[in-house]
Amino acid sequence: MQRLLQFIEDFKQYIALCFFVVLSFSLMAFGDLSQFGGLRSVVVSTIGVFQDAFSFIPNPVALKSENSSLRDLNAQLSFEVQKSRQSSIENDKLRSLLQFKSISKLPLVPAEVVGKTIGSIRSYITINRGTSSGIAQGMAVMTDRGLVGVVASVSTNFAIVSIIKNRDIRVAARLESSRLDGVVYWEDDEILVMKNLPKTYSIQLGEIVVTSEFSTKFPPNIPIGKVVGNYNDPNSLFATLKIQSFVQFETLEQVFVVTTLPNPERIYLEERYQQELAAKAKQKKSVKKPTKDSTGTVNENP
Repeated sequence: MQRLLQFIEDFKQYIALCFFVVLSFSLMAFGDLSQFGGLRSVVVSTIGVFQDAFSFIPNPVALKSENSSLRDLNAQLSFEVQKSRQSSIENDKLRSLLQFKSISKLPLVPAEVVGKTIGSIRSYITINRGTSSGIAQGMAVMTDRGLVGVVASVSTNFAIVSIIKNRDIRVAARLESSRLDGVVYWEDDEILVMKNLPKTYSIQLGEIVVTSEFSTKFPPNIPIGKVVGNYNDPNSLFATLKIQSFVQFETLEQVFVVTTLPNPERIYLEERYQQELAAKAKQKKSVKKPTKDSTGTVNENP
């Protein structure tokens, strides 16, 4: 008996709950439900009034779920906006490149830049075209804006392009308006230089520099850059110009390879003549000056 009383004491709340639940079901099952209609209406109305009165109080659980959904949606929309913007930029670039290819008279193969080494004394880029696309060493590389460089090494599917910001590259160039010829190359600055120009001519800033027909590496009339200044050396008979390249190498993504090679006969002839000149100069240096012996006789030692 004592255990029963102790059990009732410990679980009196649950026992009371069960009693009222059973009583409620009994009343609904055996009583007249119409008598509870008015009470039900009053209870529902009261609950509605309290719900409207306290509706301004936020639900933390609902707010957390809603914030999480909104963050996911915001991230997805941001990604879609970025993707759309990137696609628009790429479409504009490709449209410009396709338009340039359609109007260019040069045989061009489009390629994408897949690697860069910019800033060293021998800067170069890697493109995703090789011998399988008809690319060969010595071919010129350009964009719709201007000259990029020359193919230095090639494999089946890739090629290395030495850009004009490279100590090993010399470009025979011409001022488009003045028609003066010179040599363009890179020294140490971001600016290219153009040398071997006579000081007697007045050269305007902003004048366009293009490749000349004297070049053995590049087709003529490819834009290189524009004149942005000059180096004034009073001890020199020739002017040295500062040239700003039209190509932004740091953001370079697409290029064209000009699938023509310089005339091999011309290259062979010019190289052979240079070798002959070098041999003659070396021979002259090896000839000793005439000397006199003790008798005064002049001895010529070749």
